[in-house]
Amino acid sequence: MASDGERERGILSTKDRNYLGSGAGIAPKSSAERVARSRIRKRLYNAYIDFRLINSELEERDRRSVFEDLPDDRDFHRGIIAALEFTYLALKEQNLDFKDYLEEAVTNAEEKLARKESENRVEVDVEFNVETRLVLDETRDISEYSDEEIGELLMNGEIDGELAAHLLQERHSDGKSRDIA
Repeated sequence: MASDGERERGILSTKDRNYLGSGAGIAPKSSAERVARSRIRKRLYNAYIDFRLINSELEERDRRSVFEDLPDDRDFHRGIIAALEFTYLALKEQNLDFKDYLEEAVTNAEEKLARKESENRVEVDVEFNVETRLVLDETRDISEYSDEEIGELLMNGEIDGELAAHLLQERHSDGKSRDIA
């Protein structure tokens, strides 16, 4: 695979890639930086819109050709993961549910595949569930966690009850003995 500077243009121009990768000699908070960031935002916006046309008009053989080396192309694999991650984060930051977008996309794709393979209609059930849980960060001092985080760490099995009780008693000690556990 060619380096970023040698690759053909994608969403980003070579100049955009250089800016994002190294700053490309653009002074922070300068008008040149504002122009570069604006140009990249516009390209991203339009790239997402272009996918409607690509999805509906690009021939199947062309789509297959783009993805044929995927199992062996690590850069392409990482690019797909990064695109999904970027989209997930962007939707979440806008208080939109990635699940809704993913379900609609998968449903549309499965219906398209079913129409291609037969005249039958299909009902698609997509399940997507994201669960996060707080885990103990070994590089962080345990005393930096809030009371709520201590409780969550306890519930998640990251710390034991004795440690949680000790931390909370130490934090909320007013000279009187209390049984927190």
